[in-house]
Amino acid sequence: MPEQTSMTETELQSAAQDFVPAERFTIKTLEQLKVFADPLRQQIVELMLKTPKTVKQVASEIGLAPTKLYYHFNLLEELGFITVTETRIVSGIIEKQYQATSQTFAIERSLLNPGGDQGEGLETALDAMIDPIRREILHGAATGVIDMSQNAPTSRRLRITRERITMTEAEAEVFYKRLDDMIAELDLKKRDSPASDAAAYEYQILIGVYPLKPADKNS
Repeated sequence: MPEQTSMTETELQSAAQDFVPAERFTIKTLEQLKVFADPLRQQIVELMLKTPKTVKQVASEIGLAPTKLYYHFNLLEELGFITVTETRIVSGIIEKQYQATSQTFAIERSLLNPGGDQGEGLETALDAMIDPIRREILHGAATGVIDMSQNAPTSRRLRITRERITMTEAEAEVFYKRLDDMIAELDLKKRDSPASDAAAYEYQILIGVYPLKPADKNS
């Protein structure tokens, strides 16, 4: 809840910081992963990836009462996903602005080992990745950002494919490397020259590549 205070604004003296998010935040514990996997908390973090916001501002965008978000904000701050970038007094109440500590969140691979001490990590991670994508696609289709018409322009289409291909391990190594290089190139371009064109869109990239079984040599 907001804190009541008798301090003056000059006594508080916590103006906006020149906060620069880290390039990457690595989730290293199962506790962090479980907190981040919650769809509402991911939505909170996503709304503060680029711009600092108060609890009230986030609540307004999500459509919930601020009182329903303070618990989630406290958890996210405690585990390092968001941080306070500005504190000021508004009508005698301390108001905090928060921002995501990173624009990229990665999961420590040791958490994804189903045979490890934290065997539920893989299932939790899949929930954390898939549920928000589902929500984004449904919202994009409902609002028209994703054009679902038959003759939609390529740049506005939803494209999800599921195909099986056969590759040798050497071919797979090359394929993975090409994917990594392409993503790195796009990320570098984004950081060097952020899109300022009013017609530009943000795109979510979902890539799933994983081995199923050794190929049947007799087929």
